Amino acid sequence: MRLRNLRSRLTLVVVVILGVVLVVGGAVVARDVDRQEHQNLDDRLRRTSELTDESALAVVDRTVPEQDERLNQVLRATGSGIYVTVNRTISYAAGASLPGLTPGASLQARRGFSVRTIDGDRIRIYTKVLRQDPAVTMLLHATTSLRPVTDRRRRMIERLVAIGLAMLLTGGLATWLAADLILRPLRRLRRATASIEGDDDLRHRVPEEGPTELREVARSFNGMLERLGRSAEERNRALEATRRFAADAGHELRTPLTSVQAALSVVHRHPDVDPATRASIVGDALAEQRRLVELLDGLQALARGDARPGADEPVDVVDVARDVVADIAGRHPDGTFDVDAPDAAVIVDGWEPGLRLLVKNLVENAARHGRPGGRVTVAVRVPRDARGPELVVDDDGDGIPAVDRERIFEPFHRVGADNRGTGLGLALVRQQVGHHGATITVGDAPGGGARFVVRFAPRTGRRG
Repeated sequence: MRLRNLRSRLTLVVVVILGVVLVVGGAVVARDVDRQEHQNLDDRLRRTSELTDESALAVVDRTVPEQDERLNQVLRATGSGIYVTVNRTISYAAGASLPGLTPGASLQARRGFSVRTIDGDRIRIYTKVLRQDPAVTMLLHATTSLRPVTDRRRRMIERLVAIGLAMLLTGGLATWLAADLILRPLRRLRRATASIEGDDDLRHRVPEEGPTELREVARSFNGMLERLGRSAEERNRALEATRRFAADAGHELRTPLTSVQAALSVVHRHPDVDPATRASIVGDALAEQRRLVELLDGLQALARGDARPGADEPVDVVDVARDVVADIAGRHPDGTFDVDAPDAAVIVDGWEPGLRLLVKNLVENAARHGRPGGRVTVAVRVPRDARGPELVVDDDGDGIPAVDRERIFEPFHRVGADNRGTGLGLALVRQQVGHHGATITVGDAPGGGARFVVRFAPRTGRRG
């Protein structure tokens, strides 16, 4: 069965690793203990042979009447036995007796340590030479059963297995409980992301808390939400710009299109109209057609500005103001245009086409609504305090009533009876002011006309 949650997988991994460690450790311990047991057993057999060889030789040579009973008791207490063979035939035995090794039986003549199975019992034997000549070979065999060692080894393995299973069970349970604490920040993160999914609000952020890895995950998730939010805002802005373009175009283009249609209809129905009237009708139609083009240009500019403000870059407001004024002055030769700006560059972070559109529409608005042949003044100022640069545009017209100073920035809102404009110029100005983090105010110029003041934010760094 597949383990689907991280808690179960973590517990399984820890139990497997702990099991491997316990098996390897138990095998090493069992091997070392078994080796030490055999080493102790061999040392005991060697010491036994060294302590009993003279006594056994005396009994065999009959220099003493009989074997020492105390020696027998000591050997039996340790589970050891002593056998003396003459030419491989047992002639003397003392201590613990082994089935099958009776006087007269034979033992192999292998020197040193060996293991022999007698009647199903494994026997450890240490053999040394007591006497050897061409006719007689006398050997001493110290023996003991390996059953106690085997039993102890079995009991030790059983204990190790029991301890290992208990440790595995304890470790698995501890890991299961610890995983609940370890994964608690991850569950909080999951609940936070689930709430964002349920609310469908990309402005929410998940808390950046917990271990370093989870904080990095939360930080990456919040970064993704921020990027998705910007993408959604740009998409919504583009959709809104498209809807606005369609609605404004349908509303504002109806009147000029109707006028052009009426003019063409009159010319079509009255082909014999006198040339002066025809010229007047065609002139009105051309004026409406130019107004249509201006409206379309303004609507497209408004839609482009809403959909994509553009990337910020350092822009010299002085250069932009001088270029715009020179261009507009060429189209209004009867007016006077002044630029009051410092010689040094005045830098703001912004979208150069948007800033150029802002200045152009303000200057064009001043030239259009000032008195005929009047003066338009464009000033770029750098305040001495911590405020950002200012762009000031003055005209000498009739000014703007206080009640209309907010509404003039609405699309298609016109002041008075002057319908020469499209009603989009100042709407584009407010749009770009918002995109550049600036503010705009309307007041009275010293000459009695209108004054527009754009205040940019201090340049503390590049805005993203």
